Order: sequence, then structure tokens, then C-alpha cells
Amino acid sequence: MIISKPQTGTIVSFVIFLILTLAVLYMNALVVVNDPGPAWYTYVIIAALTPIALFVLYKIFIRYKVIRLGNNQVELTFPVLRSTKKYPLDQIEYWIERQVKTGKNSLFKELEIRFKDGIKLAIGHKEYSEYQNIVQYLAQKVPKKKRLEA
Repeated sequence: MIISKPQTGTIVSFVIFLILTLAVLYMNALVVVNDPGPAWYTYVIIAALTPIALFVLYKIFIRYKVIRLGNNQVELTFPVLRSTKKYPLDQIEYWIERQVKTGKNSLFKELEIRFKDGIKLAIGHKEYSEYQNIVQYLAQKVPKKKRLEA
């Protein structure tokens, strides 16, 4: 059984970002509430940071997922939402591993798995643990569903 979760470093960096963002939002909200004529940029900061903070909160923490592969199935568990989805391997429409050269000696890899019900699972090799084991498992169990990059 392969169990893949977001790496601790990724979660910690987003927590720090979220704390700083919420602190700046809080300070600007205090200025708006206490100052009869706050500067215009206070409103811009609030208008810009609120959607960013909500997006990060939703995407990283509310949609936190644990991926399990084994017994010829893929299981997606969303602990915060308390939901689990199980897909047999024959429900995979295709899978593709994309590689993008990002620097002189740096390479970004992303695995995308599309299921027949339209659900798309995308994980990056630096964000999730056991990335290489997942790719090997899919290459071994469902090699015919691998799609080559266009």
C-alpha cells in the first residue's frame, strides 16, 4: 500500500504564509474600524489579501487529501471534509506525467490522473510524498492508460 500526503515543508510554508496574511488583514481591519479616514491603500490591501487567504485556506487545508494506492484501487481521502472516494484502476481514463525544466538543473514533475467520472487528481513531486512510487505503481498496473505529452 502506497500512502501519499502533502509534505510537511509544504504545509509549514503555507501555514506561515497564512499567518502573515491574516496578521496583515487584521491590522488593516483595525485601521479601517478605528480611523475615521483610512488611507485608500488600506482598502486595496484588504480587497487583495482576502481572496488570496481564502483561496489558500480552501486549496491547501480544506482540500487536504491523502492518496492511497494498492489492491488495484486508488483511494482519495479528504480528512477535513470527512469524505473518501475509491476508484478501481479500471476507472482511470488516463494518467500523464508532465516534466518541465525550471532552471539550469531543476526539473518540475507533475502527475495527473483523470478518472472516468471527470475527477482529476494532480500532484507535484515536491509537494507530495511517495511521488515516484505512485508513478511506478501506475506504470506497472495500468501502462496502457498512460498518455504521452503532446
